[in-house]
Amino acid sequence: MTEVAITGIGVVSSLGNGVRAFAGALWQGHAGCRPARRVGGPEGVVVAEADAPDVRAIARSGIARRIDRPSLLALAASVQALEDAGLSRDAAAGERGALALGSALGNLAETEMFLDRLRAKGTGNPLVFPNLVLNAPLGYLSIELGITGPNAMVNEQEASGEAAIQWGAQLVAREAADICLAGGADELTGMVLRIFDEAGLLARAEPRPLDARADGFAAGEGAAIVVLEPLARARARGARIYGRIVPDPGFATPASVHGWSHDAAAVASQLRSRLDDVDCVVASASGLPRLDALESAVLATAALRRPITAPRGAIGTFGSAGALAVAIGALAVAHGVIPPTLGCEMPRERTLDVVRGVARRGRVRAALVTGLARGGIVRPVRVEAA
Repeated sequence: MTEVAITGIGVVSSLGNGVRAFAGALWQGHAGCRPARRVGGPEGVVVAEADAPDVRAIARSGIARRIDRPSLLALAASVQALEDAGLSRDAAAGERGALALGSALGNLAETEMFLDRLRAKGTGNPLVFPNLVLNAPLGYLSIELGITGPNAMVNEQEASGEAAIQWGAQLVAREAADICLAGGADELTGMVLRIFDEAGLLARAEPRPLDARADGFAAGEGAAIVVLEPLARARARGARIYGRIVPDPGFATPASVHGWSHDAAAVASQLRSRLDDVDCVVASASGLPRLDALESAVLATAALRRPITAPRGAIGTFGSAGALAVAIGALAVAHGVIPPTLGCEMPRERTLDVVRGVARRGRVRAALVTGLARGGIVRPVRVEAA
């Protein structure tokens, strides 16, 4: 199969917009989780809100009048990623361009408004309805960027971003596309915060990933898109290459639909070969006790002695946060910087080498994003030096 390169990264996040701003804030240990500004919600919780750019500065077509927020986040990150890759905005246009996007919840703000009107008046605005489907971002990006090749919207709960990037990597590896924009986007709403709070899932202060005192996560939002293209093609055009992505379908272990696997040994046995020779692990841990207990046990069972970073303490937790995690892995490989895990003062497993306090610098030949999700889903993404 064709080797797949990551040549561009676009990010809209609570740590800033654009890969340079995002990486700089992350490496300096800045926290993107703070009291809510845009969305309402329970008092005493922190969230990771992103600042969406002005759609009029991005959109060239008529979509500016009706685009929803998750689609706008994805479009902004896509335009950034193409620019970062040194490609024109039209580089993915046509049948050889592809889209692979992930989202856990899609457009909830307008969905809530639509349903409220439907209950109150017995009818909803039909012009809004196309924005409410999960794959609305595919339509908007296809129209705006002229992409008519393969496209898919992926929903795999917390691993939606990783799963979408792996699907895109397989398209390029199998020569079904010459270029693929892959990643994901999710928005944060007051309704989501209320539901998470009622379920007892939110941290009351800063989240503490991989920490023995973890009591919940910080709900977040944002988008990350990577440009995937054949490695040989990227080298031929003189592109800056962040790393080589290894296509991997992932696996699943027994678990309830909305629960976590209880068999850390089974997860570890399948992850162990993927952890060979990695110099950095980007963990899925968010501060949610059951997830963090599982991941800590998995990494300890795998006898891992590699630096581990858990970025959701800085960027928040949302369905496509794994796309940002892949970007972090690619940045670690390209620049040799592993960001610190915020909030982790007492690691749950003392045998694990959790990067804390300050970023760690050194050669990173390979990084693994673990990609754990409810339902026993595991969608690991391995990025290697090209």
